[in-house]
Amino acid sequence: MSSPERPPAPDDGSNASFQIALDCYLASITAIAETIAAVFPEIGEGCHEQLTRLRARITFDAGVKTLEESRDTLLQALQSFAARAQRHTRSLADELTGALALVARNEDTRSARNVGYVEHLLDFVDHMEKAVESRDFNSMAGQAAKLRGFAESIELDSRDAFAQLREQIREFRQQLRQAELLASRDALTGVANRREFERQLAGRIQSQQEFCVLLFDLDGLGNVNNQFGHLCGDEILKQVSARLNAQVRKRDFVCRWGGDEFVVILDCGLEPGRARSGQIVECLNGLYRVTVEQRGITVNMNVSVGIAEHIADETWEQMFQRVDESMYRQKHAPPAN
Repeated sequence: MSSPERPPAPDDGSNASFQIALDCYLASITAIAETIAAVFPEIGEGCHEQLTRLRARITFDAGVKTLEESRDTLLQALQSFAARAQRHTRSLADELTGALALVARNEDTRSARNVGYVEHLLDFVDHMEKAVESRDFNSMAGQAAKLRGFAESIELDSRDAFAQLREQIREFRQQLRQAELLASRDALTGVANRREFERQLAGRIQSQQEFCVLLFDLDGLGNVNNQFGHLCGDEILKQVSARLNAQVRKRDFVCRWGGDEFVVILDCGLEPGRARSGQIVECLNGLYRVTVEQRGITVNMNVSVGIAEHIADETWEQMFQRVDESMYRQKHAPPAN
C-alpha cells in the first residue's frame, strides 16, 4: 500500500528531468490502478494487481527496455479491462431490461385479462336486459348464476395472477441480493472487498462507536509468486483469509484490501486492539501448505501489521493513512534482539 522508495537513476545517463518524468509515470500508473479498483471494484481487482506489478517492475529496473515494454503492457492491460467493463455494463443493462420486461409482460397480461372481463360483463348485461324486457325470470336467474360464477372465476384468476407475480418478484429480489453480495466480495478469497470496507468504516464513523483498524501485509508473497507461481500465491491468500475469519468475532470485519494486504476492523479500543493484533499475527505467521497442480508446496510466511484507533472528526482516509504508516514502520523496523 505504501509507496516504495524512489527508484535509482537508470544506467543510460539520464538527468534530473528523466527522474521527474519517471516519478510522474509511476504516479500515473498508481492513479489509474486505484481509479479502476474504486470505480469497478467487482471486476477491477485483476487489472489493479497487474498494474501494481508493472509499477513494481519499473521501480526495480527503470531502464529504457523496461519502459518500452511497460508501455505495451499498460496498453494491453487497459484494453483488456475496457473489454471486461463493457461486458459487465452490458450484463447490468440486460438485467435491468429483463426486470422491466417482466413488469411489462405482467402489465400486458393484466390488461388483456381486464379486456376479457369487460367483454364478458357487457355480454352478461346484454343478456340481462333482454331477460328483463321479456320478463323471463328463469333466464334472469340463469344469468345471475353465470354472473356469480364469473365473479368467482375473476377472484381465482386474480389470486393466481398475484401469486405468480409475487413469486417472480421474490425470485428477482433473490437475484438482486445475490448480485449485491457478489459486488461486495473479493472474487479470489471470498472475504469482503474494498468497497464493502469503505461502507463498513463509514457506518462506524457515523455511529461514533469505538473501533480500531488493523492492516496486515504478507511479507515476501512476491517471492513466492516468482518461485512457485501465482497459483501458489493465490492459495496462500485464501488460507490467510480463512485464518483471519477464524480469529475475529461476528461483529468484527475482515476485508482483502488488495494484492497481499488485508484489513480487519475490531470493535474495541487501541490497547485491546494491540493485544488482539499480536494474537492474530501469531496465527498468520508460520507454515502454509498448498497443493498446486498435484504438487505439494510448503511455504513459511510472516506478516507485518499496522493499527490505529479512530479519532473523533477524523475521516476514514486520514485514519487509514495512519494505519498504513504504522504498518510500514513495523515492516521496516530493525529485528528485536
